Amino acid sequence: MRIAMPVFDNKGKESEIAEHFGHVQYLAVYDSEKDDLSFIDVKNVEGCAPVESLEGHEVDAIYCFGMGMRAMEKCKNLDIKLKTGPFSIVKEVIENLDKIQDLQESCGH
Repeated sequence: MRIAMPVFDNKGKESEIAEHFGHVQYLAVYDSEKDDLSFIDVKNVEGCAPVESLEGHEVDAIYCFGMGMRAMEKCKNLDIKLKTGPFSIVKEVIENLDKIQDLQESCGH
């Protein structure tokens, strides 16, 4: 699985997950099959939906705490699953992939 996580800084596995998906500098992308972590720079993406940055990166899922309806719809169109949980650092998400849950509702905008 390739899972993306919204983060403010590129601090490797110690990067903190951002509370709002649309206001991030980077998306950390973890490939569980290759045990590889990379970062996508999304600073220049306009609006509240850096989902466009993931096109071509073959991401299966996004882990976040909340996401607006527009971004959720874009993920659905790209067949990207939305996940959530109580983990706040990239390392914690990676270590607990079997415990993350489906994100069901938008954050209201």
